[in-house]
Amino acid sequence: MSNVSSSASVGAIGSIAPLFLPNPVTLYETRARRLHALAEHEPSLRDYLLFVLQIVAVQHALSRRDNDAPAPTTTLHVDWVTPPLSMARLLQDSFWQESFTALLTMLLPHVPTPVQTVLERLKKLGPVQRATAARALLDNDTSLTGSDGAPFFWAALSLTAMQRIARSKIVVADKSGAARHLCPLCGNAPVASIVHPDGLRYLHCRLCESEWHVVRALCSNCESSRDIDYWSLEKQFPAIKAESCGDCRSYLKILYQKDDKDVDAVADDLVSLALDARLESEGFSRSSINPFLFPSS
Repeated sequence: MSNVSSSASVGAIGSIAPLFLPNPVTLYETRARRLHALAEHEPSLRDYLLFVLQIVAVQHALSRRDNDAPAPTTTLHVDWVTPPLSMARLLQDSFWQESFTALLTMLLPHVPTPVQTVLERLKKLGPVQRATAARALLDNDTSLTGSDGAPFFWAALSLTAMQRIARSKIVVADKSGAARHLCPLCGNAPVASIVHPDGLRYLHCRLCESEWHVVRALCSNCESSRDIDYWSLEKQFPAIKAESCGDCRSYLKILYQKDDKDVDAVADDLVSLALDARLESEGFSRSSINPFLFPSS
C-alpha cells in the first residue's frame, strides 16, 4: 500500500492534487513492512535495514501514543513562498524534545552495545544543547550530533513535524507558477521523487514527509529541463531510477509505483545505494540526504 493513498490531499486544482499530507501512523506501518521485505531481499544490507526498522517501529509507537491528543486550532497557510511550518517554532516546542527522550529510552534495550553508547551520550545532552544540535542538523551540519547520532535527532524532529501538520488545518493557495523544489510546508528538500500510478510526479519531503506535485522531466534541485537524464540498475531495482541534471550536476532518486506499488521514499532509497555510487562515479552529487544516512562532518 502506498503511504500517499492513505493520506489526505489538499488544495486540489482540477484533476491534480498539489499536496498530499502524511498520516504518521499509516506511514510508519507501511515503511516498517517495506523495510522488513527489503531486508529479506537484500542480505548484504539486512542488518542496517533492520536497525532502521527498529527506529521506525518506535516512531510508529510514539505516533500512536499521540494519535488521540486533542487537535489545536492552528491553521497553516501554504502559499508556495514562505513555508508555514517554522523550524524555529518547531525547535522551541518542548514536544519534540519529549519525543526525542522517549525515542532514545525505548530504543536503548534493543540495540547493540555500540549504538547504546551513542544513545547514552545523546540522553545526557541538556535541552539547550539538543536544540542547538538540532538547529545545526536542519542545516545539514552533523558536527554537534555526530553522523551516528543524527538519525535519532531527525527521527524525533520528523515525527514532531508530521504530528504538527496532522493537528493543523491546511489551506493551500493556487500558485501554479511558483518554485517548488523545496517542501511548501516546512521548507526542506525532498528525499526522493515518487511517480504515482496515474503518472504524476511528487517530491517527498525528507522531514515532514508531505508530498507536493512537480511536473516530470524538471530538475528537482534547480528546476532546469535542459539536460535531464535517467539512470537505473533495472535488473536489481526495476522500480527505481536516478534523475540527473547536467546543469547543476545533481541527482535524486525517482520511484515508480506503477512498477512496485509498495515503494517507500526512505526505505527504497536506502536499499539502492549502488545506484548512488554509479551517479557519483559520473560526477553527480546528491541534492538531498536520507534521514538514516547522514554523511560525516
